[in-house]
Amino acid sequence: MKTYKTLLSFVAFSVVASANAFSFTLTPVTFTTPNDPNPIFINGTVTVAANETYVGWTQFDAPFLTGFTAGFNGAPQNFTSSFLAWNGVGTYTGAIYEHHVNPTNLGYAGGMPVGLYNKNIFGPSGFSSIKLTYADSLGSTQTASALYGIQVDAVPEPATLGVLALAALALKRRRKIN
Repeated sequence: MKTYKTLLSFVAFSVVASANAFSFTLTPVTFTTPNDPNPIFINGTVTVAANETYVGWTQFDAPFLTGFTAGFNGAPQNFTSSFLAWNGVGTYTGAIYEHHVNPTNLGYAGGMPVGLYNKNIFGPSGFSSIKLTYADSLGSTQTASALYGIQVDAVPEPATLGVLALAALALKRRRKIN
């Protein structure tokens, strides 16, 4: 009976000791406009436990529209310098990947077509994703994937709307004075 209890204790300890604490999440949808000149940052969080080791990225599945008529697949699309500079210890929170609106993207025609870019036939269940690799507490190589998408809307971003509102107020005030 004592041997049985010792064996059960060992099995229970092994299961607990091999539990992975590594976690990886991305902002599900990032919003932009068809001609946004700024980088489109995909933000997220990566947490590595003290007994785990971050190895690097394994797979990147660029986002496309349903039907693959347009996508964020042209150069430059890269992991951010801040994420690449992270030492892989503890938690990283911030920009992980950056996309750009540019003529080398599939479907670009003076801008990106409006819609949700979150499909990729090579990604998990056909969605765009990033996959990271780490070594767990037992030294085994593991991967973690996170899905994301980019929503392109024709509506200008809030700063542009603010400038338009100020211009409208100035015109209205000018008309009252005249």
